[in-house]
Amino acid sequence: MKLDKKDLQILFELDQNSRQSINSIAKKTKLSRDVVNYRIKQLEKNKIISGYFALIDFNKLGYQAIRLYLELKNTTTELDEEIVAYFLKEKDVFTIYRTDGKFDLALGFLVKDLNVYQKVYENFLKKYRHYVINSGFSILTKYHHYNRNYLVEKKKYSDSVLSTGSVQEYSVDEKDLQLLQEISENARITLLELAKKLKMTATGVKYKLRNLEKNKVIVAYKLLIDQKKLGYEYYKVDLELEDINIIPSLNQFIIQHPNVIYQDIAVGGSDFEFDCELKSQEDFYKLINEIKSLFPGKIRSYFYYKALKIYKYSYFPESLLQKN
Repeated sequence: MKLDKKDLQILFELDQNSRQSINSIAKKTKLSRDVVNYRIKQLEKNKIISGYFALIDFNKLGYQAIRLYLELKNTTTELDEEIVAYFLKEKDVFTIYRTDGKFDLALGFLVKDLNVYQKVYENFLKKYRHYVINSGFSILTKYHHYNRNYLVEKKKYSDSVLSTGSVQEYSVDEKDLQLLQEISENARITLLELAKKLKMTATGVKYKLRNLEKNKVIVAYKLLIDQKKLGYEYYKVDLELEDINIIPSLNQFIIQHPNVIYQDIAVGGSDFEFDCELKSQEDFYKLINEIKSLFPGKIRSYFYYKALKIYKYSYFPESLLQKN
């Protein structure tokens, strides 16, 4: 599917707020409602849009995010898929990426207790330890989401959305959790559909949804895009620094870069981490060289991985529905 500027503008609007109405998008793109609806259906049909999700601050629900990176050896395609299947059945896993670079798999866990993660990982090692050369572990403390401004060739400045890092928990009931589960799987679900699933009135659902938004449990509604079909590749970049005093300046650099989509801060992670979507490996090295030239002698080293396939991406693991 060949995309024009209007298609990209629609994707940009949905990436900012995937729950906004067709009428709202039509007004912003200066297209008719029917044309916007048709174009979105085509983007979905051609798998450019693969989903819509609510960005949930899981810290407000008492959860913390653990990242696990695995470098594997002597595996076959069948064994690789078996390992992925092993983690897919784990209710505490919320992201699974097949990657190329320093690591082969990147996984995310949402847990209330680090012992839960430890148990899952130890059980995994009992079965697959022979195939693991190296691993990396860190606890995600803050995670900034940025809009895909490269879709409309717009500079970013400061339109970040902080999805994690809250200190105070928010008390939720069973209906809140059911609502969060539904809207995390489909952010464009209607109030009437939600009311039917939750066995509530549409007014009651709307009230709960507004409260979750007001209290920043739901911080945004985002878009799942197959960036490869747009001609882009996904890179996760970790920088080790000679001087951590340059971090504020690095922050300013990535805030203004239209291709940067995430920034991570983690205990046990690298000094500075960000994710970007670029058109080629050449563009990736241009970005790294630009950073090195802006901060001469300040970058000790870097490593990266490139996302090849996403097996799971959900901000609502099954364990959130279990009563504590």
